Amino acid sequence: MRIIYLLLFFITFSISAQIELKIDSITSIDSIPSERKFTVNYHIQNTTDKEISFVLFPKSFNPNMRGSMSQGIVYKIYQNDEFLDFEDVFINKKMDIFKKTMEDAKNQEERTTILKVFLKKEANMDLDSIKSKNEKILSIEDKKTIKSSIITLNPRETISYTKTLYWNKKRYFKIEDNEFYLDEIKPHYIEFTITLTENDFNKKFYSKNSEALLKNLNFIKGWFTSNKVEINFKE
Repeated sequence: MRIIYLLLFFITFSISAQIELKIDSITSIDSIPSERKFTVNYHIQNTTDKEISFVLFPKSFNPNMRGSMSQGIVYKIYQNDEFLDFEDVFINKKMDIFKKTMEDAKNQEERTTILKVFLKKEANMDLDSIKSKNEKILSIEDKKTIKSSIITLNPRETISYTKTLYWNKKRYFKIEDNEFYLDEIKPHYIEFTITLTENDFNKKFYSKNSEALLKNLNFIKGWFTSNKVEINFKE
């Protein structure tokens, strides 16, 4: 039994050692009395002596409850050592602006234009392609989206990101029968995870050129967790 545990340890260590996902700093400011703005700096480093590649959508940012299958950043919030598995504690300012702009649109033509711009900018999706229901066009667009999300890092290379988050100072959350409360005094911590997989490539890339591309890239897969860093939800 001890040998099995040792084997599992070394397998896990070899996977996690491929990259380092680390939160470098978090700063906050109450831009308005009812809202707190967080600026989160984090990085991903190739810790190996080989070039590596993986698929990641850095703009995708979800709580653990909704992001288990996400290929973006998934976050967890802890109160002391207690994991709070609730819905998104952060508000989506871009979505709020989008909704307000749609509400202020004078006609359907303006709303369609606003939707086109939003989908293209935030999801790299073409509304006209979706409306046409042309599977061939959708497949091409889907491939472009995934292909543009391939990140390749040279040996020991680091790529840095900055994420801006907004909290509307809501403290009480209820998910079905579970209740959560962000205490005004207790310390809170945030942790990131990413799940890297190449399954999408097996489904989306099937041409000879694509197969050649994939063979030339050293794709890694696995589940990677960052450090925990304190985030200020105090009064």
